[in-house]
Amino acid sequence: MKMNKYLWILLLLSLGLSLGIAQPTPSTSPSTYYSQSQLAVDIAGLPAIRGTWYFVDPTTGSATNSGKLKSAAFATLKTAYDACTSGAGDGICVVARGTGTASQTTSYLKAPLAWSKYSITVYGLADEAYFGRARITTTVPVTTGATVTMTAHTVVRTSGSFITDNWAVGSTGYCTSSGTASTNNAATFTVTAVTALTLTFTETFTAQTAAECGTVVLTGYFAPLITISGENNRFFNLHIVNGSTLVQGIGGVSVQANRNYFKNCHFIGASNATAAAVATTQFDIEAAASELQFDDCYFGTKSTIYAAANAHIKLGISTTQIGQVFFNRCKVISYSATAGHGAIIVTNAVTLGGWITFSDCTFSNWNSGAITALTTVIIGATPNNCGIFLHNCGEIGWAAWGANDDKWVTDNAAGAAGVGGIGLNIQ
Repeated sequence: MKMNKYLWILLLLSLGLSLGIAQPTPSTSPSTYYSQSQLAVDIAGLPAIRGTWYFVDPTTGSATNSGKLKSAAFATLKTAYDACTSGAGDGICVVARGTGTASQTTSYLKAPLAWSKYSITVYGLADEAYFGRARITTTVPVTTGATVTMTAHTVVRTSGSFITDNWAVGSTGYCTSSGTASTNNAATFTVTAVTALTLTFTETFTAQTAAECGTVVLTGYFAPLITISGENNRFFNLHIVNGSTLVQGIGGVSVQANRNYFKNCHFIGASNATAAAVATTQFDIEAAASELQFDDCYFGTKSTIYAAANAHIKLGISTTQIGQVFFNRCKVISYSATAGHGAIIVTNAVTLGGWITFSDCTFSNWNSGAITALTTVIIGATPNNCGIFLHNCGEIGWAAWGANDDKWVTDNAAGAAGVGGIGLNIQ
């Protein structure tokens, strides 16, 4: 019996040894072990999410990668967004390399991004300083010098490539035409399909021959750069810039859904003087929903001259009411000598159905020759419901906070460079 017992022990040891030899080593196994361990390193320090992290690296990324590791990153934010599942709690990490080269720190969009998905976290992996370099901006599509013909819904060229010119599905464009029949001059279009020689769009053009088209220039624009219609999204440490060169290129980010959150993001809705001259409709952020929160964010830039009665923070789109929107420790950076230029604009008298609160925020106009030349920080319609509550805020460059003190209140009159004041007739 003892001998049998020892034999069984030897047999079990032999079997265990043979199974151990048969197992693949980590270096020869599939990528499962490496991927899981590497993923743990890649996501260390990122916000907690319920779903899958997708990485964007403008330098080494590719649309053919999985996006699930830094070493297998996507190249653009759009590709990562398309990979996310709405409501699954996925995340996008935008990786910026610290060389200062724009192409290595920037994810470019060829078309306005319609952000309709819910519950996505976006994190910029870069320095967290002002003018940070986890940047999202535009590659403006441009076609010029090509011989083209037009049908009702296409522009067809004989050589060259619309793809190389950076046109993509969803691109919005503007047509200039100077031929013998320039009916389509100044027409706008939205691209639905792209091949090398053909652009297809939704709008209706007049059919024209090459001679009738003459010299044609097609230029893309973004109005705005990103529109958010999905709820429960979070955005951290991003620099978002609309680089449109046309007057039609207006707006940074329009938030049209409730319960979205932004932390340490910098929004620039116009980065050239042409777009910045558009009255009323130009904005860096458009808050057109309720229960929004902005912490430690920046709006505007002193690199662009704002030359119209527009503002950096736009409240509302139309008569749809918004309320309970909070700006905490935020900064508006402006550069203007136009008296009507403001920091905040109210769209309609009934827009504000709840208080819009600015706490510990600063509003500064960097044109030193125009100190107090600007009339009021708050412009636009006079709210007839609730209003704007300024708590521990300061401004320099405007003569006063607002013209209608019965709809806003500030607790520190000394915070104004001009007359400032405290609105006491609060309804």
